[in-house]
Amino acid sequence: MQLTYSASEAEIIEGCIKEKRQFQKMLYERYYSKMMGVCMRYANGKEQATEILNIGFMKVFQNIAAYANKGGNLESWIYRIMVNAAIDFLRAEVRHRHAEMDATIYVEDNSNVIADLNAEQILELVNQLTPGYRTVFNLYVIEGYTHPEIAELLGINEGTSKSNLAKARAKLQDMILKLNEVNIAAYGK
Repeated sequence: MQLTYSASEAEIIEGCIKEKRQFQKMLYERYYSKMMGVCMRYANGKEQATEILNIGFMKVFQNIAAYANKGGNLESWIYRIMVNAAIDFLRAEVRHRHAEMDATIYVEDNSNVIADLNAEQILELVNQLTPGYRTVFNLYVIEGYTHPEIAELLGINEGTSKSNLAKARAKLQDMILKLNEVNIAAYGK
């Protein structure tokens, strides 16, 4: 039977400041359920709430020394960080959705430009993307993976996968428009 050490709040804070994993784990376990409840109120499901929770705890660990210098109620401080992490996360999601909708509309408006390209030209444009954008684009568009699957495969979060895809699409659209401008200038299309 393993005995667990019950540290005081001050010991946990000091251990977290020194980046000792056992104390970070104690802090995480002590406040996990309450903070998960906070995150669930803002999230669209448990997966998203867990992502917000992890972002929030990373901020807690990064800023715990600042808390220790000011003092106050630790639970209230962590609560405020979780709420702010949720709001930041949701703002990023909204911006991402708007960018994706704009990109989708833009592609539909320029579908005749894409139709004029052959497969080799499209592949050449895709290969000009940065490795991160190209990888996510290929996995999502060509291979048919979902964002959660891509996140797991590449060791990134789902939001990063979505963001990289939106940026890859936007970059490809710019390249296609420039290519079309060159074609119009050269061939009078």
